[in-house]
Amino acid sequence: MSPVREDLLDVAAQIADDTLFAHALEVDAHAQIPGGHFGALAQAGLFGIAGPRETGGLDLDLRAQRRVRETLAGGCLTTAFVWTQHQGLVRRLRDAPAEIRDAWLPDLCAGRRLGGLALAGLLPGPPQLRVEQASDGLRISGSAPAVSGWGYVDTLLVVARREPAGTVVYALVDCGAAGLHARPRELAALSGTRTVELRFHAVRVQAGAVVAEQPLPAWEAAGEGVRANGAFSIGVAARCARLCDEPSLGAEIGRCRDALDAARDGDELALARAEAALLATRASAYLVADRGSSALDTREHAQRLGREALFLLAFGQRPAIKEALLDGLRRA
Repeated sequence: MSPVREDLLDVAAQIADDTLFAHALEVDAHAQIPGGHFGALAQAGLFGIAGPRETGGLDLDLRAQRRVRETLAGGCLTTAFVWTQHQGLVRRLRDAPAEIRDAWLPDLCAGRRLGGLALAGLLPGPPQLRVEQASDGLRISGSAPAVSGWGYVDTLLVVARREPAGTVVYALVDCGAAGLHARPRELAALSGTRTVELRFHAVRVQAGAVVAEQPLPAWEAAGEGVRANGAFSIGVAARCARLCDEPSLGAEIGRCRDALDAARDGDELALARAEAALLATRASAYLVADRGSSALDTREHAQRLGREALFLLAFGQRPAIKEALLDGLRRA
């Protein structure tokens, strides 16, 4: 994969400032991502940062992907969040059978088709999404408590559990498939992500739509999702630092970014992810205090960034991250 490209980061930064940040308050107020946001990202090739070159992707390495994510999150976290779900699908399809990869990745990398994720099958405890064998193939039943991008995305990568084997099945499901029922969730921030609870009533998996199947521990041992989601917090903190022009925040951001890049899997990675979320909280609090009472005006970015930092304290938690967050807050 290709390393960080400064020219691409410059393009991402320009889109983040001129398009995303310029309209972030409108997105927050109206809970709607303008189509022009996705159009600008597609025109720059940013929907394909995780895709291989032979299918139209940019083939950036994981560190470079995190830098782009961080940059876009500092423009509009709502847009970056939905765009990131798309990247999760693209990354998974890199290792799919050739016929699936070649059929799906060109449109996904070009942004002609938008992808999303339904990951309830990876949650601990009894499976919330189950794969069952039927006479005409596989069926998925159950509920995914949080699926973002509903109404924007065309295709979901659904991860469901096959019991009693204890494996996870990755399958592509069209958002218009029969048996899908969405219930909107009301969020304190990022309402424009159109996050829903999505219920599956014996939803049929089309022939040739199974991307992979693997033991659950193989996913649990991987840490890139934890690491990459820390980029959201870095992006929010960096935007706060720019708005209040506080040099000490810039130094902290660099340290947190380096810690996320260098951390090994396990407790070290959980701690780095927690520290990034705590940094976003401190940076947004500093911005609010710096702005004073005007920060509470809904036309001001300070209150929006404060709510987004709050969102990132709770988003994507795992037990080790939660404990690291609580420990950090106790010491604050």
